[in-house]
Amino acid sequence: MATEGNGDLPVPDLRTMKELCQPPLNGRGGPIALIAIQATNFGLKNDMIQQVQNSCQFHGLSGDDANKHLENSCMSHRASKNEITNFCQHPDESLFEAWERYKLLIDRCPNHNMLPVTQIDTFYNGLTLRHHDTINAAAGGTFMKRRPEECYDLIENMTAPHNDWDTSA
Repeated sequence: MATEGNGDLPVPDLRTMKELCQPPLNGRGGPIALIAIQATNFGLKNDMIQQVQNSCQFHGLSGDDANKHLENSCMSHRASKNEITNFCQHPDESLFEAWERYKLLIDRCPNHNMLPVTQIDTFYNGLTLRHHDTINAAAGGTFMKRRPEECYDLIENMTAPHNDWDTSA
């Protein structure tokens, strides 16, 4: 492990999935805080607008519409992120197939801005009750009482193609 400026080793986060997924009780919001903008009168200078226009031109084929391209890209990104956050295992899908499909959704949307703990929680909560039981048994108790790294490794090991787990639907 790398040392910090004062020579001390960083302390690993030992909180469980359950602890990390609990909302804060101190009256404050989550990790994202809104910043109040004090200025009410602001603008962009013409040279800044020109610089953005020169550096961000759409380099498509003739007849392509840059605005239409951006609109389509944003729509597909939103659709992909919704698929991730609303993940649900299909009734006839094995644990392996569900995990592979979920990882593919994550890969297709690289700017999903989901923390690993949220990804694991979303996947686990989207599984069938049968697979909740399978994962809890493999965890030796409650899956959510393990640290995120342990949870991820457990799912990876259970869904490895060479494993002996019965993860069929």
